[in-house]
Amino acid sequence: MEPLTNVQELFFLISPPRHIMSDVSVLKDDVHFLIGHEFSDRYSKAHISLFKYKDEYTDDIIRFVSARAAHFNAFNVFIKNLNVFHHGTHRTIYLDVVNKYPICDIFEKLVKEDISYTPHITVAKNIGAEDFLKSWPYLKDLSYSQHFLCDRITVLARQENKWIRYREIMFGNIC
Repeated sequence: MEPLTNVQELFFLISPPRHIMSDVSVLKDDVHFLIGHEFSDRYSKAHISLFKYKDEYTDDIIRFVSARAAHFNAFNVFIKNLNVFHHGTHRTIYLDVVNKYPICDIFEKLVKEDISYTPHITVAKNIGAEDFLKSWPYLKDLSYSQHFLCDRITVLARQENKWIRYREIMFGNIC
């Protein structure tokens, strides 16, 4: 694969391991089956969003995040059950991160303090009320519990209308 050139949009996130990505993919399959059609983020991979950066100074932001990440300690992310965000008549179904504080701390040290930031793994983003009512009764009581070691920030780059893995920024104090 050729190196990416002229990168001007980056996405910083926490990427769970393959077994959790697979679980989220299965949940997305379930939502698709229950509502009977595709939805906007049907094929997006499981992740915990931190922030997006769009500017010509991508090397500067990579250096900034790398310098901050050198002071982060690795920690376990605990995920438990499904929950819902309400956006007017639309809903987002997500896997809930139980120990939000370490991820919120990373977010605040990289971006800014924001009390509305809620770390989560999206299953179905911004679906309409009718689709929500078709899927939620089957999903709401699903018991789910997993955890994984978070020791890095994953950086994706926008290349030809899709996100490509660009690099991993490791934490400085890895267990």
